[in-house]
Amino acid sequence: MKKETVSNSYDVIILGAGINGCGIARELSLRGKEVLVIDKSTIGSGTSSKSSRLIHGGLRYLETLQFGLVHEALTDREELMTLYPDIVHLRSFYFPIYKGSPRPAWMVWLGLKFYDLLVGKRTNHTSARIPRKLFYDHAPHMVRKNLKAVFRYFDAKTNDILLTQQVAENAKSHGAVFIENVHIQNIRQTSLGWKIILGEKLMTAPILVNATGPWIDEVNERYHLPAQYHIRKISGIHIVIGGTLTEGLMFMQTKGKRIFFIIPEPNHNRTIIGTTEREETVPVDDVIVCEDDITYLIENINRYLEDSYKINRSDVIDAFIGVRPLIAHKDNPTDLSREYQLDLHTDKETKLLHVFGGKLTTFLSLAKKAGDLLF
Repeated sequence: MKKETVSNSYDVIILGAGINGCGIARELSLRGKEVLVIDKSTIGSGTSSKSSRLIHGGLRYLETLQFGLVHEALTDREELMTLYPDIVHLRSFYFPIYKGSPRPAWMVWLGLKFYDLLVGKRTNHTSARIPRKLFYDHAPHMVRKNLKAVFRYFDAKTNDILLTQQVAENAKSHGAVFIENVHIQNIRQTSLGWKIILGEKLMTAPILVNATGPWIDEVNERYHLPAQYHIRKISGIHIVIGGTLTEGLMFMQTKGKRIFFIIPEPNHNRTIIGTTEREETVPVDDVIVCEDDITYLIENINRYLEDSYKINRSDVIDAFIGVRPLIAHKDNPTDLSREYQLDLHTDKETKLLHVFGGKLTTFLSLAKKAGDLLF
């Protein structure tokens, strides 16, 4: 591993050490570029460590015809399992269908078969309808009454912050430099490049990448950076309860057709349940967990638990919140896309690239596209 040193001049300066910033740093350092990553906090401490910890294609995105996003995510999922086999693991997911479920069994079955088709021949693990008795063995706490069908499919699980930190280590091993817990006093554009002022230090590069996730609009406004897009800040919480509710991961539906996951972590003897969607108008650093969201998750999980296993507020041992930066389409501000956009601005010898949106799963593809745009 190369010794990490701090110089004044780089090929690229990246703002944000979340999964996308670290992924771009890894990609560019692999291409031999001198990269500096700056973060106001620590590596992966923002949204990248507040996710559902899943590396998945996004089964629910098929319903909104986002086939390209699902295919890209599934491709990245396979690559991530190869690159990080100790952190990214293929797991069984169970999708129970009850009487009155908003999506009927036939619709779910068609969706899963199309999901298999998009995965292709890269895996032998395909979806299937399983006997209810087998499901009861894996999920003894779950309600049995009115259970019509159960499907099993496969996606991957990870530890999001460990993955982000490992990607950063990969970048460092190829020469990338990370500066954490620092406040940027100013960002200036000159005819020769970008100047980043960190206290008494001045860092320069011809290329600046803004990968600050949900903070991106705030950063652009503070430093007067031009951008084509804006984001909507959608928070999502997860609650944590002691013990494992199920052996396998669960894809669940609310009455309103939204989805949430039950994510057992037996190594830590806990279960994670989430997530929610709430639009935030306050600065990202001021977003907090709301009791209404905790209640929402408790009520929805209890619909699926036998009476003796229903959870109470006192059973929640932790709750964490992340903010997703979703792009709102100009013609319909309420249409929030899970797709990401790479917004490139070129002015003579200088370049500015904004990363709008993005998912934990697709950071590899995003980073490769960013590298191709910049060089």
